[in-house]
Amino acid sequence: MNMWDERYSANDTVYGVQPNVFFASQLALRNAGTVCLPCDGEGRNAVHAAAQGWTVSAFDVSPVGVQKSQALAVSRGVDIHVEVADAFVYAPDAQFDVVGLVFAHMPEERRAEFHARAWQWVKPGGCMIVEGFHRDQLGLNSGGPKRLDMLFHEATFAEDVERAFDDATVVWNARCAQVLDEGPFHQGPAVTCQVVIQKK
Repeated sequence: MNMWDERYSANDTVYGVQPNVFFASQLALRNAGTVCLPCDGEGRNAVHAAAQGWTVSAFDVSPVGVQKSQALAVSRGVDIHVEVADAFVYAPDAQFDVVGLVFAHMPEERRAEFHARAWQWVKPGGCMIVEGFHRDQLGLNSGGPKRLDMLFHEATFAEDVERAFDDATVVWNARCAQVLDEGPFHQGPAVTCQVVIQKK
């Protein structure tokens, strides 16, 4: 059993059943369409999007997380397509209006590859909504990787995106100090990086 299976098995919910606030607020600004949620864990964001009328595709590397996503969707009376998949193997049949990366942290040596793959899943005219822990999160106890190289910084993230993708426009890019209340593993003062990238 991998680390994520163990964590999801040992807790009723790890990050709660309510959606990430930044993702939900950005989704509310857009007309419902198709959304892809990589690394979606127990399904809180997928189920919220479906309840708002979006057609949802989600995946996670953890079979336990995917089972809990399916159960949450049934309990809320919504339909989502969720599967067990590796972020570096996942290959959808179509592009999406929105791709949401919510605390989808990758090792530094694979981060650019992951973001490039995820960007390919965005339709022209669509967007990517990202929230991840900022480098200033290191030392706080409200969640996130404990390695500096796995954390975000608003300046370098935006520069990396615009340099890597000539069809990308960064429309929101901010360091956000906030108090998280997302299940037992995201509790308390936190510093995150919030980004919205539009595809031309």
